[in-house]
Amino acid sequence: MSEGDGDRPNELNPDQNAPDGLSGDDAGEAEEPPARLEADKPNLSAESGWTEITMPDSHPQKPEVDDHPTAKSPQRLTTAPDPFLSLNGESEVANEPDRSTEGPAKTQIPAPSPSIRVSKDLPLTPPEHDLPEQRASPTPTALEPRPRAKSTSTSTSVSAPISSTVFVVTALETIGSSKEARKSKDLQEAVQAALANIKDENQGVDPETIFRPLQLASKTFSIPLEVTALDCIGKLISYSYFAFPSAEASSAQDAENALQQPPLIERAIETICDCFENEATPIEIQQQIVKSLLAAVLNDKIVVHGAGLLKAVRQIYNIFIYSKSSQNQQVAQGSLTQMVATVFDRVRVRLDLKEARQRRSPHSRSDEDLSAGASIAGDHEQSGGDGEEGQKDFHSEAVSNITAPKEKQEKMTLQSFENTKNLDDAVVAENAPTMVTRARKDRKLPRSTSSVLSRPGQHDEQEDIDASAEDEEDDIYIKDAFLVFRSLCKLSQKILTHEQQQDLKSQNMRSKLLSLHLIHHLLNNHISVFISPLSSIRSGSDGETNPFMQVAKPHLCLSLSRNASSSVARVYEVCCEIFWLCLKHLRVMLKKELEVFLKEVYLSVLEKKSAPVFQKQHFMDVLERLSADPRALVEIYLNYDCDRAALDNMYQGIIEHLARICSSPINVTPVQQVQYQEQHIRMPSAGSEWHQKGALLPGLSTASIAVANPPPAALPSEYILKQQSLECLIEILHSLDNWSKQSLTDGAGAGRYPGSRGSYEDSRESLDNGTEKVKQRKTALNEGIRQFNFKPKRGIKTLLAEGFIKSDSAEDIARFLIGNDRLDKAVLGDFLGEGDERNIAIMHAFVDAMDFARRRFVDALRQFLQSFRLPGEAQKIDRFMLKFAERYLTGNPNAFANADTAYVLAYSVIMLNTDQHSTKLKGRRMTVDDFIKNNRGINDGQDLPAEYLAGIFDEIAHNEIVLASEREHAADLGIPISMPTGGLASRAGQVLASVGRDVQKEKYAQASEEMANKTEQLYRSLIRAQKRSVVREELSRFIPASSVKHVGPMFNVTWMSFLSGISGQIQVTQNIDIIKQCMEGLKLAIRISCRFDLEIPREAFVTALAKFTNLGNLKEMMAKNLEALKVLLEIALSEGELLKGSWREILTCVSMLDRLQLLSGGVDEDALPDVTRARIPLPSNIGEAGRSRKSMQSVRRPRPRSANSHTSYRSEVAMETRSTDMVRGIDRIFTNTAKLSSEAILGFVRALSDVSWQEIQSSGDSDSPRTYSLQKLVEISYYNMTRVRIEWTKIWEVLGEHFNKVGCHTNTAVVFFALDSLRQLSMRFMEIEELPGFKFQKDFLKPFEHVMANSNVVTVKDMVLRCLIQMIQARGENIRSGWKTMFGVFTVAAREKYEGIVTLAFDYTNQIYNTRFGVVITQGAFADLIVCLTEFAKNLKFQKKSLQAIETLKSTVPKMLQTPECPLSQRHDRGRNQTSNGITPGIKQPTPQSEEEQFWYPVLIAYQDILMTGEDLEVRSRALTYLFETLIKYGGDFPRDFWDVLWRQVLYPIFVVLQSKSEMSKAPNHEELSVWLSTTMIQALRNMITLFTHYFDSLEHMLDRFLDLLTLCICQENDTIARIGSNCLQQLILQNVTKFRPDHWARIVGAFVGLFDRTTAYELFSASATMSHARTPSIADPSPSNGLAITEPSSQPVTTPPTNGASPQLSSTEASLSSIPAHPTPPITTNSTIPPTPTVAPELEDYRPSQVDTQTQAPVVTVARRRFFNRIITNCVLQLLMIETVAELFSNDSVYASIPSPELLRVMSLLRKSYHFAKKFNADKELRMQLWRQGFMKQPPNLLKQESGSANTYVSILLRMYHDEGEEKRESRRQTEDALIP
Repeated sequence: MSEGDGDRPNELNPDQNAPDGLSGDDAGEAEEPPARLEADKPNLSAESGWTEITMPDSHPQKPEVDDHPTAKSPQRLTTAPDPFLSLNGESEVANEPDRSTEGPAKTQIPAPSPSIRVSKDLPLTPPEHDLPEQRASPTPTALEPRPRAKSTSTSTSVSAPISSTVFVVTALETIGSSKEARKSKDLQEAVQAALANIKDENQGVDPETIFRPLQLASKTFSIPLEVTALDCIGKLISYSYFAFPSAEASSAQDAENALQQPPLIERAIETICDCFENEATPIEIQQQIVKSLLAAVLNDKIVVHGAGLLKAVRQIYNIFIYSKSSQNQQVAQGSLTQMVATVFDRVRVRLDLKEARQRRSPHSRSDEDLSAGASIAGDHEQSGGDGEEGQKDFHSEAVSNITAPKEKQEKMTLQSFENTKNLDDAVVAENAPTMVTRARKDRKLPRSTSSVLSRPGQHDEQEDIDASAEDEEDDIYIKDAFLVFRSLCKLSQKILTHEQQQDLKSQNMRSKLLSLHLIHHLLNNHISVFISPLSSIRSGSDGETNPFMQVAKPHLCLSLSRNASSSVARVYEVCCEIFWLCLKHLRVMLKKELEVFLKEVYLSVLEKKSAPVFQKQHFMDVLERLSADPRALVEIYLNYDCDRAALDNMYQGIIEHLARICSSPINVTPVQQVQYQEQHIRMPSAGSEWHQKGALLPGLSTASIAVANPPPAALPSEYILKQQSLECLIEILHSLDNWSKQSLTDGAGAGRYPGSRGSYEDSRESLDNGTEKVKQRKTALNEGIRQFNFKPKRGIKTLLAEGFIKSDSAEDIARFLIGNDRLDKAVLGDFLGEGDERNIAIMHAFVDAMDFARRRFVDALRQFLQSFRLPGEAQKIDRFMLKFAERYLTGNPNAFANADTAYVLAYSVIMLNTDQHSTKLKGRRMTVDDFIKNNRGINDGQDLPAEYLAGIFDEIAHNEIVLASEREHAADLGIPISMPTGGLASRAGQVLASVGRDVQKEKYAQASEEMANKTEQLYRSLIRAQKRSVVREELSRFIPASSVKHVGPMFNVTWMSFLSGISGQIQVTQNIDIIKQCMEGLKLAIRISCRFDLEIPREAFVTALAKFTNLGNLKEMMAKNLEALKVLLEIALSEGELLKGSWREILTCVSMLDRLQLLSGGVDEDALPDVTRARIPLPSNIGEAGRSRKSMQSVRRPRPRSANSHTSYRSEVAMETRSTDMVRGIDRIFTNTAKLSSEAILGFVRALSDVSWQEIQSSGDSDSPRTYSLQKLVEISYYNMTRVRIEWTKIWEVLGEHFNKVGCHTNTAVVFFALDSLRQLSMRFMEIEELPGFKFQKDFLKPFEHVMANSNVVTVKDMVLRCLIQMIQARGENIRSGWKTMFGVFTVAAREKYEGIVTLAFDYTNQIYNTRFGVVITQGAFADLIVCLTEFAKNLKFQKKSLQAIETLKSTVPKMLQTPECPLSQRHDRGRNQTSNGITPGIKQPTPQSEEEQFWYPVLIAYQDILMTGEDLEVRSRALTYLFETLIKYGGDFPRDFWDVLWRQVLYPIFVVLQSKSEMSKAPNHEELSVWLSTTMIQALRNMITLFTHYFDSLEHMLDRFLDLLTLCICQENDTIARIGSNCLQQLILQNVTKFRPDHWARIVGAFVGLFDRTTAYELFSASATMSHARTPSIADPSPSNGLAITEPSSQPVTTPPTNGASPQLSSTEASLSSIPAHPTPPITTNSTIPPTPTVAPELEDYRPSQVDTQTQAPVVTVARRRFFNRIITNCVLQLLMIETVAELFSNDSVYASIPSPELLRVMSLLRKSYHFAKKFNADKELRMQLWRQGFMKQPPNLLKQESGSANTYVSILLRMYHDEGEEKRESRRQTEDALIP
């Protein structure tokens, strides 16, 4: 390429890098007629953009029609101007001197003529008549060049007389009669020889003889003569005549001479091409050249390949470029388009035939299909082996010459890259010859199976030979296509200056446009050639096959990288279209390449504010088409967003860019919006554009390419972009919705990616999981980086935890920081500059990872400062510069004297950079002299060279050190890079220099050029990376869209962008068409969210849609809000199954819509509160919320109403909301609930309950509260009545809870409505029979019970009772488990303080008792009836009802025993001999309880409950009486187990209050406790003895329990209870004395042993020691030495007598110790030496120690110690009581006679022990005095009464035994004597 001429493209020269030798056999499946060219000039319009070329019909034979649908007929050529690239291996339209200034001299590029090979397998058929069949020996098919002699040596002369030679004779005669012929002897002779040859019928026509005069005539300067010659040559070519060898070459010598010159067909093409000199070539000749060359290329009988093809194409291309005739330019463009299309169409036909052959012979397909298919399809799975190796060879050669990134070397680099011996050279070697293949007449479709079976061996062998020949011929066709495509790509890569780009009419721009358009045309109409697995090229060196796309990819991508960011609109547009075709069809093979273009060019264009609008609009057109392709969207997400190796999240980035544009504010008027909509509607009807498939190219001639400046747009271009982005977002949602709806079959879409189907079937699930894992990892990395950019230390911690940083070492952290470009450079600089030891270590490792070896200082500093943003703090800068200096000197030890020099110089350069480029600095700036002066002596005392420092100064002054990312960001935002402010002169110079220039446009053109360079470098880096086999698979692995599951994650990562983009448009526009678009988008987004159960997006979109209805602000509600409302209702109907929690927003809008309908119907607005303003309170403060609601309303009410308050909404809006469609839509929402699933209906009911509660809360205490949603709850209950019980139970859990809340509301109107609704529902449900064992009625009626228990309003309680009464009256026969809840309600009513409620409830309970007692028993509600009567009996306020209730309770026993439904009735009637199975007809269900537990137990426990908790003494007394009467009357039938139950749960709990003081403390007050103890409990204790005596045989096994109970009573501190217990013990023994057996007596005596032991005051001997050694003794921790412990210490404080009930206890105990009894005692008590003391309890002061002992006694007598003393005194009194009991009991004759002597002697031993204990204490005077001093009593204690009483009883009984002459007593006399006489 000449360096000086850059204004014009070079002529195409095929000879410099001609294709390698090719061979082939067949050209096509069927013959097509040759093109017919007219001799005269076509009539072409110079102004026409499209050109129709009509060829002359000089071919009398009728054309044959090709069956293939895309076969082109050469009869008529309708074409449009079309682009083209360099047509051979190297040249880019060689730059030549301007021919217009050189004169008419012919200029040709000499080149060696390649050899020609003519395949003669089949005869050539001239138009009129069949030539004799000539068959030459097969031509070898090797691809290497061979001597011509071998190619034509086997040729035989052809004698083929032409039947119609009129046109040849006419042309020759015309030439012969011209004056040029007369002047030229050679021409004259040649014409005569040719005419003679034609007219000689004895010999065949010799093509050489005929061609000779035509060739000579074409070289004359006569225009008519040249036209005639060219026309005749073209016709002869059409007749395939020049493919024959010369008839004169009969001898070997002639044949050898013939081989010394190029073949005839090539010389014919050269002759035609040579007629074009330059732009001065006459127009007629240009047209004839085009016609003739077109005929040569389009001839399907003789197909020209290789250099001849490229020559023809090149010449027409040059005519298009250089011709000054616009008409000829159009003709050349159309012809060129058809030529190129024909080349590729032939390949497509060959591929179809090849596929048919492989289908016919599957045994041969396996190898070829796998190798060829895998190489293409392998880009999305893995690359095929052969293709990889070939690509490796190509890349290893290609990359070596393109590593230098210098801009001035860019052209050289590109040229060297393209000229490198790479895969192109291996595939299509240099000097590829012109080849000709001919169509065979006997070409047939593959033989049928039957013919193959005839002679399998022979046929198979012949098929293999034919298939091999066919494959070699296919390879020739494919190489032709590759040569053409490569040349187009290379031609389009020419770099043009900004000035050259501005002139579209210039040759350079037209050349670029034509080449790009032709590339697009090929990709658009012949994509199958690129993607077919059969389309492969065979290498000439080793026969290795390479996929066509694999070889063409580098040229296509380099062409696109050079032009994709062009600032020329026409270039950018066609590049966008090419990119779209690559994205649409080639994304499998161009995975990483497309990523580079997306990130660096197209998405970058959207980001840049300074980018021209046309660039954004063209790319937006591409995005519109991408949006409509769901598979492409899913695959972009899978291969970029889910790929760790990807540069960025492309899918997410596209959505975010669209959303940003869509939400950007643009000011437009409503008129402009309507205008846009009208234009948008008309746009599709404008007709097919050039980028549509099958469309013609746009006119690129000088006349048609000049496009006038468009008139100023009526609409802002930004608004058009905004609307386009909205359409893209909505279309993407459509695509995602469509993709998620489809049910992909196995291997869906695998047809586009052959060779992968099987693997997808097996691994789709794992692929999905793996993809999601990769996406999760990528998301985790993004989150870690985001955290680092916010807080570096937190980000480091996260990245370490996720494993993105290998370890916590500084080296690993630094390696991550330096290798990640997404970290914020400023944050990174601050982090590395911190002074912490760890941060410094990371910074040092960070700098050590850089290599500054052999780099200039400033370059190294720039590299260093590109890694982070230098912080502004001086200390941080100092640390950085120190480390940088040390690292620089390490790599460049000879640069400076020491590291200090580098440190100071680096710091100085930083300061210089700030001084020169900071806009904040004012005043004088540093000069070069200042800079040199500042750096004197820094090099170890020496100065650095002044010119060196001056060079640094100039470099910094002209090229600021700034982060590339910041520069790019500023460029994106359109911010000019800050430059130092110069003086007035410099500013004036800048102004003058910019006059007449579009500076902004030039700046962006420069930015586009930089973008192109960057993209090209990235692509080359990608080639370099792909060369390494280690990463090749990872880079090229393509994941196909194979599952609908991908849509969920895709939407989940972008839903916020969709929402912001769509909602932004809704808020600002009123245009109804745009609103409908947006609503469609929201509907689709909600549908996708629901389909994939994305809760947060679903809630967000439904909330946004509900907000857009604007129902909360009726005054501003407009038509667009109605659209939102319609869509909301539509979603409710279509997506109801999946809305879940989002129902709440929808139902809230429905409620608000009902409010609007009521308002429009004339209801006062104040009576209809807005539900959205309700405050939802917590359940704990419902009352407060109600009050606050009331107060809020009271504040709102005084607001004055305007006279036109009824117009607070738009009438047209209100009318629309009341339309039939709207009303029906709302009704359908509720009626369709019956179709919802069990889970969906639960979500709906919950939401409706919430909205209902909002309505009720907003109503406050209004007389007409809003109950719309509550009504709907009742309605949907009716609609869903037929659901199965298990579903209804779950629904009612929600509804029941809601009715519970509503029923307790303060607004009675709401409560009444709720209760009435609940009653109606209950009535409906009770119509349905409930089977035994179910409890739905019980659960359904529970809200009545809850309201009854929690409401404070009497009328509400009355309403509840009356609702139940009505149900009983109407549905009493159907009530089953509901009886339980009804009795529960009556039970609650029984506790009320309102007589009307109690009376009403009791009356109906009584009525049920009297009329439905059997039904109640049948339904298992007997226990609930008893509980209900129990509560009535315990009602203290209404004693009359209480007494009636307990009498009713008493009557239940005989009624129960007489009711047939009760099993006990049968037993009672028939006696025990007739047992029942426990399950009688009518019993609800089998129960684990016995019959006694089902019927007796509730009655008995009811009595006990009244007895224990009843407050009325009369009722309590009756209960006690009835309890024991019932037991005594009916207890005979009770089994032993039931008696055990009664003891544990009925009888013993009566006395549990005696078990501990904590039980006693539960009594309301001491007075009531005292009354209860003295009346009820004493009577119960006596009844217990009576019961035991009555059922002695049944209860004798409980004797121990009775004795324990009596022991518990006797050991009480209360004197009365103790004495009653003692008395009952005596009665128990006396009444049953004759029934006791010896074992009974042993247990009785054992009880006495326990009593004596528990009442012995052992603490008397330890109390003194405890008190003297402990300041604060505790009775819970007595001295362990004596083995005594207080087992039941009381934590209750001692209350001061006489205010408590302990006064009798204290008086009694002190009297016992002082020998003065408190009560009349038997004669056992004797006189005492202790003076008497009053029985009145001592005062508080008596507890204080005396003044004498203040020092020692004060801390001793504490409350706890006093309690301890009282315990000791109580034991002493109880001991006396036991001695009295023994004396009385055993003096009884019956007892004395019944008790066995050994047991009686055991009792005597107790008395003896008691005697000795008292005697010991009385004898210890010191101990008694010490106790007295310590405040134990007011006088010294003694046990004289115990000592004397025990001795008296002991002696008297023993003496009686001694004198008893009974047999038993005599047997024990010896023991008696021993006891009497120790």
